[in-house]
Amino acid sequence: MSSILTTIDISNMPELLNLVEEVEATHKPRELRRDNKPVALLTPIYGNKEKWKKIKVTFGSWSDLDADKLIDNIHRWREEGSRPVNRP
Repeated sequence: MSSILTTIDISNMPELLNLVEEVEATHKPRELRRDNKPVALLTPIYGNKEKWKKIKVTFGSWSDLDADKLIDNIHRWREEGSRPVNRP
């Protein structure tokens, strides 16, 4: 997953623009569905644009991890344990 978002200008998409304005006004996300299956989430961006910029930088930041290896390690670590014997 890339950390760079593709921008889409919705100025000339009235139905989508109305939905975006509703999300912006209510500060409540909306789930977008196709054939009764969720396909996307429309989420408001709150006031602090600097904070949002920092969040966007993290998109895709774990894409270089081997998910299967990570899961195997987590299972192994759980079996090995790390708590002292006298701790519940």
